[in-house]
Amino acid sequence: MKDEYLQHDQLTDEKFMHLYALNPVEALTMYFLQSIDIIAYWEWANANGTAERAIQYKREEPLLPFIQAIERAEDEARGIVSGF
Repeated sequence: MKDEYLQHDQLTDEKFMHLYALNPVEALTMYFLQSIDIIAYWEWANANGTAERAIQYKREEPLLPFIQAIERAEDEARGIVSGF
């Protein structure tokens, strides 16, 4: 059921952007449907993770777990082509 939601009924990009500006941890939790804590958020932020990048990754792979999004952002920040 979560997979169907992530593929078809996901939070809109506009709503996500608005929520991200107010509270990025909660926005990412809702967007990825995973419990995301402040430590995971700081890993994301330190890897140049942004709301726009999260949207891009989810468009390319709707079922992408947040940890893989972090890893991909870290790879891109280092100039490594990601396998995701």
